[in-house]
Amino acid sequence: KVDSGLLPGREAVDVGVSYNAPKWSTRLQIGADRPTDVRARMIGADESVSADLSGSYAITHNLEVTGGVRYKSQRDRLLPIEDDRRDSQAFYIGTAFKF
Repeated sequence: KVDSGLLPGREAVDVGVSYNAPKWSTRLQIGADRPTDVRARMIGADESVSADLSGSYAITHNLEVTGGVRYKSQRDRLLPIEDDRRDSQAFYIGTAFKF
Protein backbone atom coordinates (compact mmCIF):
# COMPACT_ATOMS: atom_id res chain seq x y z
CA LYS A 1 0.00 0.00 0.00
CA VAL A 2 1.40 3.40 -1.01
CA ASP A 3 0.08 6.59 0.57
CA SER A 4 1.47 9.61 -1.23
CA GLY A 5 -0.12 12.38 0.80
CA LEU A 6 -2.15 14.68 -1.44
CA LEU A 7 -2.01 12.33 -4.42
CA PRO A 8 -4.25 9.25 -4.50
CA GLY A 9 -2.76 6.15 -2.90
CA ARG A 10 -2.47 2.72 -4.51
CA GLU A 11 -2.55 -0.89 -3.35
CA ALA A 12 -0.50 -3.51 -5.15
CA VAL A 13 0.23 -7.19 -4.70
CA ASP A 14 2.70 -9.44 -6.54
CA VAL A 15 2.94 -13.19 -6.02
CA GLY A 16 5.59 -15.26 -7.73
CA VAL A 17 6.77 -18.85 -7.88
CA SER A 18 10.02 -20.03 -9.40
CA TYR A 19 11.75 -23.36 -9.93
CA ASN A 20 15.47 -23.81 -10.57
CA ALA A 21 17.11 -26.94 -11.95
CA PRO A 22 20.79 -27.36 -12.89
CA LYS A 23 20.26 -26.37 -16.57
CA TRP A 24 16.91 -24.54 -16.64
CA SER A 25 14.64 -22.38 -14.54
CA THR A 26 11.04 -21.14 -14.75
CA ARG A 27 9.12 -18.33 -13.10
CA LEU A 28 5.43 -17.43 -12.80
CA GLN A 29 4.46 -14.03 -11.40
CA ILE A 30 0.95 -12.64 -10.95
CA GLY A 31 0.18 -9.10 -9.81
CA ALA A 32 -2.68 -6.67 -9.22
CA ASP A 33 -2.76 -2.91 -8.72
CA ARG A 34 -5.64 -0.57 -7.83
CA PRO A 35 -6.28 2.88 -6.37
CA THR A 36 -7.21 3.02 -2.67
CA ASP A 37 -9.53 6.00 -3.02
CA VAL A 38 -12.75 6.18 -5.05
CA ARG A 39 -11.81 9.73 -6.08
CA ALA A 40 -8.72 8.34 -7.84
CA ARG A 41 -10.96 6.64 -10.37
CA MET A 42 -12.52 9.98 -11.21
CA ILE A 43 -9.17 11.36 -12.42
CA GLY A 44 -8.42 8.36 -14.59
CA ALA A 45 -6.51 6.01 -12.31
CA ASP A 46 -7.29 2.43 -13.24
CA GLU A 47 -6.96 -1.11 -11.92
CA SER A 48 -4.65 -3.60 -13.57
CA VAL A 49 -3.94 -7.33 -13.42
CA SER A 50 -0.76 -8.84 -14.85
CA ALA A 51 0.80 -12.27 -15.40
CA ASP A 52 4.35 -13.17 -16.43
CA LEU A 53 5.59 -16.65 -17.35
CA SER A 54 9.28 -16.97 -18.20
CA GLY A 55 12.04 -19.51 -18.41
CA SER A 56 15.72 -19.86 -19.15
CA TYR A 57 18.06 -22.62 -20.30
CA ALA A 58 21.81 -22.62 -19.59
CA ILE A 59 23.80 -23.35 -22.75
CA THR A 60 27.13 -22.94 -20.94
CA HIS A 61 28.13 -21.83 -17.46
CA ASN A 62 28.12 -18.15 -18.54
CA LEU A 63 25.42 -18.08 -21.26
CA GLU A 64 21.66 -18.59 -20.95
CA VAL A 65 18.78 -18.36 -23.42
CA THR A 66 15.72 -16.73 -21.89
CA GLY A 67 12.14 -16.25 -23.04
CA GLY A 68 8.67 -15.62 -21.75
CA VAL A 69 5.19 -14.21 -22.11
CA ARG A 70 3.69 -11.17 -20.35
CA TYR A 71 0.03 -10.16 -20.18
CA LYS A 72 -1.47 -7.08 -18.55
CA SER A 73 -5.14 -6.09 -18.47
CA GLN A 74 -6.43 -2.72 -17.31
CA ARG A 75 -9.99 -2.12 -16.13
CA ASP A 76 -12.19 0.87 -15.38
CA ARG A 77 -10.65 3.25 -17.89
CA LEU A 78 -12.52 6.50 -18.27
CA LEU A 79 -10.97 7.58 -21.55
CA PRO A 80 -12.35 5.95 -24.72
CA ILE A 81 -10.07 3.54 -26.51
CA GLU A 82 -10.15 3.76 -30.26
CA ASP A 83 -9.25 0.15 -31.00
CA ASP A 84 -11.21 -1.39 -28.06
CA ARG A 85 -8.11 -3.15 -26.68
CA ARG A 86 -7.79 -3.10 -22.90
CA ASP A 87 -4.75 -5.26 -22.46
CA SER A 88 -1.16 -5.61 -23.54
CA GLN A 89 0.73 -8.75 -24.42
CA ALA A 90 4.42 -9.34 -24.98
CA PHE A 91 6.53 -12.27 -26.08
CA TYR A 92 10.24 -11.97 -25.50
CA ILE A 93 13.35 -14.01 -26.12
CA GLY A 94 16.96 -13.15 -25.41
CA THR A 95 20.23 -14.15 -23.83
CA ALA A 96 21.86 -13.58 -20.46
CA PHE A 97 25.60 -13.40 -19.87
CA LYS A 98 27.10 -14.05 -16.44
CA PHE A 99 30.50 -12.74 -15.45
